[in-house]
Amino acid sequence: MSSHPFSAKLSAKAMALKNEKLTHLHFYYHNLLAGPNPLNPKCPLDFNHPAGLFGRLTMADNPLTLDPELNSTTVGRAQGLYGVASRTDATFMELFNFVFKADGEYRGSTVTVLGRNHILAAGIREMPVVGGTGVFGFARGKVHVKTHSFNTTTGNTVVKCDVYVFHY
Repeated sequence: MSSHPFSAKLSAKAMALKNEKLTHLHFYYHNLLAGPNPLNPKCPLDFNHPAGLFGRLTMADNPLTLDPELNSTTVGRAQGLYGVASRTDATFMELFNFVFKADGEYRGSTVTVLGRNHILAAGIREMPVVGGTGVFGFARGKVHVKTHSFNTTTGNTVVKCDVYVFHY
């Protein structure tokens, strides 16, 4: 029994939690800043800020697809925000819910990612999974991201995502 009136210790059984599973999700994230229908409107900035882009925030509602092509099967959306978090390099602080829309057991479930992403770093970058809903309730894990393509003119980017998530 808890010593605090606002809390109680529960067993996993009381929450109807079953055996923990590890699931690997693989998809591509499309960050579209330009084109006929840009998906990431930029939040207002103070361009007089001496650090340039530091503090710039962008809201996102981006497609998640099976393949790197935008017209491939959509499995969900990346909804959230990211901001330039460093005064010295291209490092973002990212907060996203991967919202799964594909038919099947994951439909309506989410995986929440919150972490640091040094977007110009070579190779695979890693961010933590901090939660989830639906099938991914009580989620924890990590996401490996790697830039698949980047258009230097438009800023449009395709990112390969491999999510490793423990859940019940």
